Amino acid sequence: IVSPKTLVVSFYLSESRLLRIGSFTLFYVAQGLPIGLISIALPAWLAEQAASISDIAYFVAISGLPWGFKLLAGPLMDRFSYLPMGRRRPWIIAAQGGLLLSVCLLGLIPDPGNNIVLLTWIAFLINSFAAVQDVAVDGMAIDVLPEEERGKANAFMGFGQVAGFSGSAAACGYALVNFGIAGAATFLAIGVAFIFSWGVLVRERLGERLLPWTSGQFTDSVRTQHNSDWGSIVVNLLKVLVLPASLLLVLMALFWRIQAGFWMAAVPVIAVSELGYASDVYANYNAVVGFLAALFGLTFGPLIDRTGSRNLLLIALVLMGAVHICVGTLTGLWTHGWFQLFVLVADAFIGQVIFICFIAMHMNVCWAKVAATQFAIYMAWSNLSRSIGAGLYGELQALLNYGQEFMIMGFSSLAAAAVLFLINFDKYRLQVQLLKDGN
Repeated sequence: IVSPKTLVVSFYLSESRLLRIGSFTLFYVAQGLPIGLISIALPAWLAEQAASISDIAYFVAISGLPWGFKLLAGPLMDRFSYLPMGRRRPWIIAAQGGLLLSVCLLGLIPDPGNNIVLLTWIAFLINSFAAVQDVAVDGMAIDVLPEEERGKANAFMGFGQVAGFSGSAAACGYALVNFGIAGAATFLAIGVAFIFSWGVLVRERLGERLLPWTSGQFTDSVRTQHNSDWGSIVVNLLKVLVLPASLLLVLMALFWRIQAGFWMAAVPVIAVSELGYASDVYANYNAVVGFLAALFGLTFGPLIDRTGSRNLLLIALVLMGAVHICVGTLTGLWTHGWFQLFVLVADAFIGQVIFICFIAMHMNVCWAKVAATQFAIYMAWSNLSRSIGAGLYGELQALLNYGQEFMIMGFSSLAAAAVLFLINFDKYRLQVQLLKDGN
């Protein structure tokens, strides 16, 4: 028999490994839900509605910008919070509430196929709340996950994100074709509402309040980690960001995500306009392959915890580059179904390994005093780089054939691998320890 006291304790993240991994997986599902609609289903649907390539590239680039501006949320979270409810949890609840409202607003757009500008900016608003939630969840993960748990947790978080955007892409792709934008928004709102409820239910540490008007208080460890002024945030952040390894990580992310931006803008157009796929069929293929890739990614969590993320990420980036260069070279095979499946599977499976290793590596290099801001800057730059890639595609696509676009993707991934090879993480950890000792 489980006592009421045991049930209450079980809903504190600091007290349960299972609850930590399960909750962060679910929060990453919430992050993936809008991605499935905005990054997969809607671009393919717009192509099917005969929207121009430049309009689709505009939609992808602008709607994705909030993921590049997440760094604005990080300092606010490091500086302000309602500590009796937790250091990050109040931000998660607020962001998920805003996400739910903005998704409902999406369903009210009249004739979205002919209102690209309005559609784009409401998608921008949805991604803004999703990005704020992402910063808060990542900050919470750095705060409450022990380092030896982060590889496994990131594998499950990566699975959650892919499960979220795969399920969302399939459901919203079907809804767009059969029920229009209102139907897609309804599917999305149901999922967001459930995860919003979970964010209200779980707490970070023993003794914290469930809601502002309930009993509870913050712990001494939370008070110690919290920054009381802007000056300390700025000074500590600059100290760690200008370290050589940190600067090289920024350059590596730029190359990798330019490849991702090209893929996100180019592939829906190729699939629908050139290869003849219906938009909902394309979304379903992405959903199934993405989900299988996420399951595959779960096997890499324990491996990352044992061997570290750097070497696995290096191998995956080289493989991704080689695959895209081969695809760009072998354009004569593009009409074959087996080759199309190979490209989709290879990109999804290798991309999932890259994602897991990338997140785990950046979590491990963050300094706890400014973790939310530092991690948000890395992730914001990563996502801004993806928008840069999509924007570059919009500018260059008229000058390139499809094979050349894949060649650019391939060499961009190889450039990221070359930069990663130069990073000395042992030296970086020593430098961060010296910064801690100086504080």
